[in-house]
Amino acid sequence: MPPAGTRPTVVLLRSRTAALAAAMATAGVALTACGGGSNAGGAGDAGADPLKVDTTYGASGTATLPLGTPWSATLGIQPDGKVLVAHTRVIAPIPSPNAGGLPTQQPVITRLSTDGGIDRAFGQNGEARFTVKGSDSAVSVQPQANGRILMVVMAHEPCTIRSFQEQCLTASGATDTWHYTVAGLTPAGVLDSSFGAQGIAEGFRVPLMYPLSMALQADQKPVLLTSSDLVSMQVFGRRVRRLSADGSPDVAFNQEHVEQTAPPCAASGHAILPLPTGSIITAGALGSRVYETPTADPGLCIAVHAGGTQAQTFGGWFSFGETLKEYQLQPHADGGFAIAARTCGADICRLSIARFRADGTVNPSFGDKGIARVAVPAQYSLKSFFTQPDGAMVTFGAAAEDPVPSGPGSRYRAVWAGLNADGSPDTRFGAQGVTVQAVADAEPLAALTDGAGRWLAASTAWDAAGNAVLKIERTAGTSARNP
Repeated sequence: MPPAGTRPTVVLLRSRTAALAAAMATAGVALTACGGGSNAGGAGDAGADPLKVDTTYGASGTATLPLGTPWSATLGIQPDGKVLVAHTRVIAPIPSPNAGGLPTQQPVITRLSTDGGIDRAFGQNGEARFTVKGSDSAVSVQPQANGRILMVVMAHEPCTIRSFQEQCLTASGATDTWHYTVAGLTPAGVLDSSFGAQGIAEGFRVPLMYPLSMALQADQKPVLLTSSDLVSMQVFGRRVRRLSADGSPDVAFNQEHVEQTAPPCAASGHAILPLPTGSIITAGALGSRVYETPTADPGLCIAVHAGGTQAQTFGGWFSFGETLKEYQLQPHADGGFAIAARTCGADICRLSIARFRADGTVNPSFGDKGIARVAVPAQYSLKSFFTQPDGAMVTFGAAAEDPVPSGPGSRYRAVWAGLNADGSPDTRFGAQGVTVQAVADAEPLAALTDGAGRWLAASTAWDAAGNAVLKIERTAGTSARNP
């Protein structure tokens, strides 16, 4: 259970725009044109600009890929710098008449070459596409060390809801469950028959649609996390499952009724992170709750799972002292891990980064008692977080220019922030460790790092016909240190 005194209640928060604008002015956040970073160097790295655009990529530094409408995209990257774009394509609409349902759709992976063009040798003319149950959605994509590409798919049969009193019925008139699966593809972009059952491995089978996350251990075993919540009853929980590297079930690990050496976290499961030690970190909050004051938010319930089983060796709540909005986990060079989050006080929202030891306890030597705070623009959202071999940490986010951003016509600024290993600002991003780039009509989506140390910033824009277009800009990243 969360700490005492966290009475959930619905409250109205005051506008934070004016207060945050003043905070930004006080913090001295660097404003730069698109693609430019601060010329001030970080510790021992004077003059290196990680945001300098690599004009050899795509067209003058930017690759583009039409996504169409409706669109979705999640990104992965191979060590050689080839970008994997996983998206979902609707093949046929929901049969009419209906009051909703699931159309016929399939997951698709498009691979971009190291120069930013479509890799036509991959799959079918650059695309790998397949079917699991018929109404399948791409969740994430990640390569294994042997070159196999893993794609997480939420699969369901196409179904129709004819009235709001009915469940979604398949063509046979039956109700079906969600199949949370992992597909394995060869480096050439076809289903790998040596993975799972002819390329498809079953992870979870669940009656309701829950969030699903996947990460790879050092031994290349995929670990999956989903919630097991009943929000209407304010009951929260998480489930962890592991596959062998070849997609077969890891039977010993998947025994759910194991003796716990620490109390289970009674919270959702939204983030999973394997550590080099073999243990697994999971984290989640209490969804759908709003607290009377920002300090009443209990934050995240962080669990450490033993490597051989999913038993918890540690489980406890960590509060950021503010309302938690969104967060991401990354391993840290010291063997522990770090969490980046957008958190909000009564008047402003900030970027909060916390460092933890491998056992799940906070590292108080980092920042202020374990947390470093960074001022960010109004309407900021966290998109990506990654750590560096020297312990430095980098975040990529979006700041909406419009009060209610949505689709064509909306404008955004990409926001980069960097911290050194001790929580001090990385001055390559400006005096306060933040670079806010020029306003654009593309919404920042995610940032990736390749094997050469370059960074790839992805965003989505809209063409004249109202279709989504993916844009990826490549910058020097840490390769700027060794020009």
